[in-house]
Amino acid sequence: MTAKVYSCSFTGLKCQIIEVQADISTGLPSFTIVGLGDTSVQESRERVRSSIKNSGANFPNAKKIVNLAPAEFKKQGSLFDLPIAVSILVASEQVNTGKITDAVIAGELSLNGDIDCIQGALVITQHAKEQGFKRIFLPKENAEEASFVTGIEIYPLENLKEFLLFCCGGKVIHPYIGSPDRLHKYIEKANEPAFLNIIGLPKEKRALSIAAAGGHNVLMTGSPGTGKTILARAFASLMPRMSEDEIFETTKIFSVAGLLSSEEPLIVKRPFREVHPTASMASIIGGGSDPKPGEISLSHNGILFFDEIAEFPRHILEALRQPLEDKFINVNRINFSVKFPSNFVFIATMNPCPCGHKNDKKIRCICTDYQVENYRKKLSGPILDRFDIFLDVPNVPIKDVFDTKEDESSIKIKSEIETASNIQKDRFEFVRDIHNNADMTIEEIKKYCILTGEAKTILNQAVDNFSFSNRGYIKLLKIARTIADMEPSAEINEKHVAEAIQYRHR
Repeated sequence: MTAKVYSCSFTGLKCQIIEVQADISTGLPSFTIVGLGDTSVQESRERVRSSIKNSGANFPNAKKIVNLAPAEFKKQGSLFDLPIAVSILVASEQVNTGKITDAVIAGELSLNGDIDCIQGALVITQHAKEQGFKRIFLPKENAEEASFVTGIEIYPLENLKEFLLFCCGGKVIHPYIGSPDRLHKYIEKANEPAFLNIIGLPKEKRALSIAAAGGHNVLMTGSPGTGKTILARAFASLMPRMSEDEIFETTKIFSVAGLLSSEEPLIVKRPFREVHPTASMASIIGGGSDPKPGEISLSHNGILFFDEIAEFPRHILEALRQPLEDKFINVNRINFSVKFPSNFVFIATMNPCPCGHKNDKKIRCICTDYQVENYRKKLSGPILDRFDIFLDVPNVPIKDVFDTKEDESSIKIKSEIETASNIQKDRFEFVRDIHNNADMTIEEIKKYCILTGEAKTILNQAVDNFSFSNRGYIKLLKIARTIADMEPSAEINEKHVAEAIQYRHR
């Protein structure tokens, strides 16, 4: 007898509904799985056999063939364990199909029949809903994560025996319904370090607040111990709160990467990903035989931080050029291509020279001019052009830091950022793939970056004097637009342009 149930496979963020077909016929006892499954799919034969026996069901002593269709689509992961087991039990007439019609089934089986959590539950549930399925059966640990997709019934499962009793009418399993205020509950739990608790450095704080308000990339240069790293790590507390769409989009990436847990099934705080210079290309950009998102995608809608960027290999820095510009990355293989989003704020720090003390008033620099020049050449012109704001972080004496009184403007930083963020939400509400000023294309710049006459004059003089590239000119306009939004001001005046110029000049 033959039987068919539905499951789902994913590669990157792309999903495919899979028919799990089982056939039991006379012949020598065997168990074969066909349909281009990877090693983990082939290993499921032993997990399925043991879990069926240990759940009190009968594992057929006959010739068994399971086909995963469509055959040309590569299947990977242990999420096929449960649908394979169910298809065999249906084919052997041990399970009724009435309650699993129009349903997607996914889950990993342990040898004793327990159903363990899987990766990608959120994207699988969303795809099942889009394909018209009415219900989905998932491991209990994935129920909260999947419940953020509305319009589909989610049945949480603890073990195979429970599922069999449910199908046969011997047990009732109720669909999982998350708490209506669960989103706010997770947002309240997300605590961030207070940026405004950092003493001193008012100019640097101002520049970073502009970067947070408009989504601009920042490169900070300074001697060791000036506070570059702590400023970067506290930068996340300045970022505007994530919208529900951003939360869902970011959570999907973490879901397919297997980085969600039952305690934190939703990413409500903007990701902050700090990368070490020894990290591999695949871990940063993404890739592998089974393509997974790299750090640039895990920092989508958040912050990617490179501490001591000059120590990173040149080929890795150059690989960032395309995702920094296009806000996505294509991971290409011979038979397929996977696209991951990568719209992040790029924060980087570096020393001014190999010893780190060039222009330091107290410690003498021991580097030659040749060494300094070679050190700075580690960052190519195109990479430097991807940064919007350049900051020289001074070495402030500790006594001056503690004597500094925070001016009134520091208290208003967060409210100014929220004001600018709300303006940008309204501005780009109906514009696809643009969320803040840093994402603007030429069309939006022409429409929203309206300069006064004096502002145009100052801008043109700066372009002539400092030899800004075309990309640098556009970034100047974007920064000035953000500064104006923080006031708020509909027009960009000379004051906004003048402040923007000092952050671009290097």
